[in-house]
Amino acid sequence: MEEWNVDIISLLYKPLVGSMPIRLLRLHPGTPDDDLNAELIPTSIEEAEGQYEATLYTWGSPVDPQRMTCNGLNVIIQKNAFDMLSDLRRTDQARTVWIDAICIDQSNIEERASQVSIMHHIYRRAERVVIWLGKSDDYSTISMTYAASLDVPKLLKESKDISDSATNDWEIYTKKSYFFEPEEEKDPSPHPILGVALVKFINRPWFNRVWVQQEAALCRETRVTCGDQEVGWDNIFALAWMLLPRSIGLYPDYISDDPNRTLNNISAVENIQRRRRRLFGDLYQTRGELIFQPLISRLVNSSRFGATDPRDKLYSLQYFAEDADTWFDIDYGLPWQILYADVARRFLEHGILGFLKNAGKVRQKPDSMLPSWAPDFRDGNWGSNTMIEHPSWMPGGPKTDTSYDTPGKAAGSVHNLPKKQRKRLDLPKELKDFKDSRKALLQSYASFKSTMSDEIVYLADVLDDPFDVQATLCIVRNDLDHIKKLESQTYLSGESLPAAYVLTLILSSNHEQGIVDSQYASKNWNDWFQWLTDPHRGRETMPVLQYSIEASGALQSFRFAITKHGYFCLVPRDAQVHDVVSIFVGYQVGVVLRRWQPPSIRMGDGKAPEGSSKGAEAAEYFELIGDAYIHGMMTNQARCIIDEFNCKHDPTQPQVQAMMRASDSGHGVSWKTLGLSGGYARILETLGDHLVNMV
Repeated sequence: MEEWNVDIISLLYKPLVGSMPIRLLRLHPGTPDDDLNAELIPTSIEEAEGQYEATLYTWGSPVDPQRMTCNGLNVIIQKNAFDMLSDLRRTDQARTVWIDAICIDQSNIEERASQVSIMHHIYRRAERVVIWLGKSDDYSTISMTYAASLDVPKLLKESKDISDSATNDWEIYTKKSYFFEPEEEKDPSPHPILGVALVKFINRPWFNRVWVQQEAALCRETRVTCGDQEVGWDNIFALAWMLLPRSIGLYPDYISDDPNRTLNNISAVENIQRRRRRLFGDLYQTRGELIFQPLISRLVNSSRFGATDPRDKLYSLQYFAEDADTWFDIDYGLPWQILYADVARRFLEHGILGFLKNAGKVRQKPDSMLPSWAPDFRDGNWGSNTMIEHPSWMPGGPKTDTSYDTPGKAAGSVHNLPKKQRKRLDLPKELKDFKDSRKALLQSYASFKSTMSDEIVYLADVLDDPFDVQATLCIVRNDLDHIKKLESQTYLSGESLPAAYVLTLILSSNHEQGIVDSQYASKNWNDWFQWLTDPHRGRETMPVLQYSIEASGALQSFRFAITKHGYFCLVPRDAQVHDVVSIFVGYQVGVVLRRWQPPSIRMGDGKAPEGSSKGAEAAEYFELIGDAYIHGMMTNQARCIIDEFNCKHDPTQPQVQAMMRASDSGHGVSWKTLGLSGGYARILETLGDHLVNMV
């Protein structure tokens, strides 16, 4: 798109000068049949404050660009921008707006960076923000009319009361207003038509864009338009609030939209509303206090949303993440791959591992040139590849400080691969020709501190169809049959193996994300199994265990696994036998690793480079696959056992014997002090501090 107007750029745009300079677009009046005509006005934020409307819309596809007249020149713009300006144009008077596609010289990298750095000022000091959701259709007409009819004050108060509640009791959500009431689900008409329309409406592309998380929250007066209909922002929030389920249950069967996408977009609306409450306390009867957060706490949320430019997954956070400018500079000349890898390197060296939630082969797109340890924020893959972690989990010990100013102890480091290995990771021409020493990060390895490693020896099947009950029963029965053949029928943490199996499938959490034990597993297992085999089963009779299994992603997104020394795990569906389950110091879940086979070995003749051993090379480096749950090891047991019994990684036989003597075979004072029981002694050989090198 930057090349569309290359012949007139110098005539259309003059350099921006002064303090916080901007351009505004004065849209001349006209009828729908008239050509779009406008002029660019150079000014500053200080001079223009309160005298313009800032627009928010989805850039959309570059296909089918349109033409308009600006400053007497024939200018090409993307269709979404053209359609929005056409809808906003008045027939009787000019309208002054700020629109990024035209008011910023998109071909000027330095100007783009400079304007992005003051974006929050542009939106906060506008007279109003106008959100354009796109051209109208039958669904939007029904939805906008419904949104305008809602009792907004009542729903705002309800949301605020729940948000401000000091209790974390799940029951409080059962009392919220909800569009899909059970009795209404059975009404065939006209409710299903309205329900489908509302879900289609909330799934419009605008709600999934990363930039709107900042910009829609900044201005007191924010209006939402779709076609010729307009409502206030609070009406849109009230609509989203009505669509937010009371529990983790799914929508009625007649709703065909992806529920993950729907819930993701509703969460985006909630995030915006939460920030508006903090900014404009007098509007929402709150303290009006904006809470800034460190970058790492915002990244996972940001990655769930879309952006035309991959770099904007980070740059869009420069206002709400108080420490953003310490981790990166806004630079649209820097390739996104190098930006992602460089930010990951900095986090790693400051002991902050939250970025791994977006790293690993299961989260990286097939075209990614990133090392497996670097996050791919382009697509957060929220839902299918994300393990819902519990607040109490800390398999690698407590999380380190997330502040750049007070760095924690390094969790690892990044190093250049040996020359022979680098040659196997060839970069595309645009990256190879880029002049910046940081591009070496794309051909490097990262060393992570690990406390536990063990090899997967059994891997369950996974479902291709979540509604295939026979396949579900087959998977579960096969797992239980395999478990019955294991030498010990007591799990390392003291439970029976069947109970440990159930707890692994549900991440030891109930439908309210409360930690549960073997009694909970035993109590609810038969109800779940009977429900599966009932030919008349339905969601109205669904047992609580099914909610927990759906929430964990077991059997579909994640699969059950057993390691060589007996750990029960839940691992990504892409995991393979002989992959390694590990615990990284400072990370909140376990990980799955795979021994690296360089491309020249995977796709070539299988010969290792001259003077080296293929086996040694393959074993020296790993690739990160994704997250894992390791039953019985999720609350820092690895560190406690290592410190108590002086565990060594890859121990010699004398060292194993020393550890066993120190442990009193699991029956001594130390075990009682640690609160351990069962068969922990059998996994001593898997523990010990060591480094894992990942490419």
